[in-house]
Amino acid sequence: MQTCGILRKWTKKLFCHTNRATFRALLRPPVQEWLTLSPAHSERTQERVEPPDYRPPETVGRIAAVVAAAGFSSRMGRFKPLLPWRNGTVIEAVAAGLAAGGASPVNVVTGHRGEEIAERLTPGDAVAISNPDYRKNEMLRSYQVGIDALLRDGRPVQGALLALGDQPHIPAGVIRQIIDRALAVPEAVVVPSFMRRRGHPVYLPWRFFPNLVNLESGRSLRDLLEEFDEEIVYEVVESDCVRRDMDVPAEYEFLRSEYEWAE
Repeated sequence: MQTCGILRKWTKKLFCHTNRATFRALLRPPVQEWLTLSPAHSERTQERVEPPDYRPPETVGRIAAVVAAAGFSSRMGRFKPLLPWRNGTVIEAVAAGLAAGGASPVNVVTGHRGEEIAERLTPGDAVAISNPDYRKNEMLRSYQVGIDALLRDGRPVQGALLALGDQPHIPAGVIRQIIDRALAVPEAVVVPSFMRRRGHPVYLPWRFFPNLVNLESGRSLRDLLEEFDEEIVYEVVESDCVRRDMDVPAEYEFLRSEYEWAE
């Protein structure tokens, strides 16, 4: 009984002198394994593999982007990445906007009709990364594949913007605003917001890459943000562009009318 009392007293003292995020980190077991795709089948398995390099970058300033573009566009009825936008396609505009805003590299994670998307990407601006699990239609898995590719690339990054493949309307200036905030607070999660509502793309620092990749199938980026809510810094933008995407034809037509040729 005395031992239990001492333990409770120690725990209370620790919690009082430690913020909740740090306290959770102390209780959370270290990452022991890297979840990876087995080449023999399409299910994700907990195989022990050589882990990517988790060392922090020696200098800050290089922020990548991962674009989720592996889905079927079922609700749209047409394939969203290849829909017309300005003088090209939606996916070209998404990748070009991220690159112009300062993201490098830009990993566009593909699945359905992936070769057609890859042909549309401008070399030097973006590279196509294949998601072999795209038929499960889980956006989380696309982000995991894109982050895994960054870690195995060998070139250190401070973090990555997690972007949507159906937001061609976000100006490069808004991307630059989010990146500038990430450079100012490199270890925080940066979420753009408009009218106190969250949007995309979300900046995730390198230290949370393992947490993202090890999220179980069926969970989402929202789950990760809720878990690390105290680590979030909000960057207020002056447009609702970060809140809008296009899942159905009416949303696509609205974005074209409001943003396609906007300066």
